[in-house]
Amino acid sequence: MRIIVVGGGIIGATSALALAERGHEVELVEARGNIAEGTSHANGGGITPLHSEPWNSPGLFSSLFAYMGRKSAPWRLPVWQLPALRRWGARFLAQSRRDRFVDNARANIRLGLYSLECLQRWCQRYEFDYAQTVAGSMQLFHDRQALAQALALRRQLIEDPGQVVPLDRSGLVAQEPALAPVADQLAGALYFPAHQSGDAARFAILAARQAEKLGAVFSFNEKAQALKFDRNRFRALQTDRRLIEADACVVAAGSDSPGLLAGTGIQLPIQPVRGYSATFHIDSAEHLPRLPLLDVAHRFVTLRLQENGFRIAGLADFAGHKRAVAPGRMDVMLEGARRLFPDLADQLTPARGRLWAGLRPVTPDGRALLGKTSAEGVFVNAGHGPMGWTMACGSADLLSALVDGRPPGIAAEPYSPQR
Repeated sequence: MRIIVVGGGIIGATSALALAERGHEVELVEARGNIAEGTSHANGGGITPLHSEPWNSPGLFSSLFAYMGRKSAPWRLPVWQLPALRRWGARFLAQSRRDRFVDNARANIRLGLYSLECLQRWCQRYEFDYAQTVAGSMQLFHDRQALAQALALRRQLIEDPGQVVPLDRSGLVAQEPALAPVADQLAGALYFPAHQSGDAARFAILAARQAEKLGAVFSFNEKAQALKFDRNRFRALQTDRRLIEADACVVAAGSDSPGLLAGTGIQLPIQPVRGYSATFHIDSAEHLPRLPLLDVAHRFVTLRLQENGFRIAGLADFAGHKRAVAPGRMDVMLEGARRLFPDLADQLTPARGRLWAGLRPVTPDGRALLGKTSAEGVFVNAGHGPMGWTMACGSADLLSALVDGRPPGIAAEPYSPQR
């Protein structure tokens, strides 16, 4: 088939590769000038399926409103945004019931683990080099009770208990020596040996190049405006430059996906949530951490990029489609990183970093929207929240199976856009 993919982030690029591998004639349309210039450009870099649960865990409601008005809060929900969030927010909060949260978390973990398998197959096939590490990741906890609760939840969600390893202070320092200066401030950690990390933007570019070798075409600086139909059957994509006829269309435009489908009758419950990152070149690698780390209480992650690169990413602002870097929020994130790595504090300043903000496409239940829509020939691959990199390769593989009508590698029903 001739298939248009809308969106050139990690989701769109991997979708194009998976479809091109199946022999489809693929054209990817991207509004920006290159692959991975939007939300995939400078994300946290962790490939972490075993803690890919949704944000709306039980107790979220009280936490969100406790944070309101606090500039240093990991979550930010401005009062002016409440009317726009009313319908979506009600569904988001409803999914924080414990039974629903557990079901959603297990679905995310299944997709994340399957995606890791697909990533590994592509790496073997194409020898991709994207500054990856394969030594695992750690979640850090400042409070013993929080650590105990997190471990109990992991054991409820994960089938193989050996996939998560609890560490005390000495154990976490042995696993990550860069934390030695602050070990007395930490209660412990959870170590995930199977996790990986890498530069998502670099991987997306490599996937796009490989798709191009297989015949895919990439059209940049071209904005998708509307889908055209013959009755209920997709016929063409209207852009700001031309009308592109095709047999099918894959909407993989992240937080912009609902807007593209407005007026078609296809409604995607995606809310943009702004996150931040700062990327640094560190003078000496001596004090850089080896593993990707997640500070659970302060909601930021750290990632080492090759020898001297270091990225801090995190926070969550419900600020609509605003993409600008908010200086005060960046200060909050960097201050948390300076406390965690005091030996790097003088280098982790806004003036020395490459600052960035992007929009995570979050659904009410935290699961991706993946597969057929109510319109014939229209498919969706969006709504992965903060886990687009973790779930990209598996989502692309499932998408290609659903387009072809083949049995998918895992059950696709939990991610159906029509659920």
